[in-house]
Amino acid sequence: MSRLVERLKAHAGESWTAYVRHPWLVGIHDGDLSMDRFRFFLVQDLPYLADFSRVYFMGFAKLTPKDLRRFRPFLKLIADYDEGNVEERWLAEIGCNEYSTDRWAALKAREGYMNHLVRTAYEGTAFEIFASTLPCCVGFAEIGDWLKDTDVAGHHAVYRKWIEHYRRPFQRAQVDALVAALETCTETLHESDLEALERVFLRSVQHQIHVFDAAWRTSDPWPGPGTFAG
Repeated sequence: MSRLVERLKAHAGESWTAYVRHPWLVGIHDGDLSMDRFRFFLVQDLPYLADFSRVYFMGFAKLTPKDLRRFRPFLKLIADYDEGNVEERWLAEIGCNEYSTDRWAALKAREGYMNHLVRTAYEGTAFEIFASTLPCCVGFAEIGDWLKDTDVAGHHAVYRKWIEHYRRPFQRAQVDALVAALETCTETLHESDLEALERVFLRSVQHQIHVFDAAWRTSDPWPGPGTFAG
């Protein structure tokens, strides 16, 4: 992995490990995750995916023409990729037809993550935008590497498909293309700019943990009328 990513992961510290070895992921690895937890994660992931894709393109729009050329291999890899379609097939396979891709379907943890990404996209530099997406793409590539030697013979069929999805070569290829471009473009950044990348990266990691926590609980309710949250 690149020097930049290693720096960002070091800044995240124990939060990074808490993310990529979350009990939800350990359950997938071991094959004993409850279907309710799996379903909850997918249903909440669908509203998030549209914003995740949008912020990439907002990042591309903020790049200089020279830097945009460096990101072209990554752009080509993701241009035709539709993860939402993949997740909807998984939901159909487990008999879940009650979900929405609308942003208003997101509960607290997901909306918090979505809002962090979108705010970074509006207020941040192109490099801050890409740093905010790195925990998701780098993390799942790392998770895929961890799962490569997993014996899935006894896993539920949809868990086998989930694992194969994230340990397939494409997952690592698109992450490597993104990281290579970002590493090259940020080589001459001032220290204060690198610290800004650390901040948005860490916050994304923290949001990732909250998302998995909610899926582990299978609960993330909005306060109802008259609820005192003080």
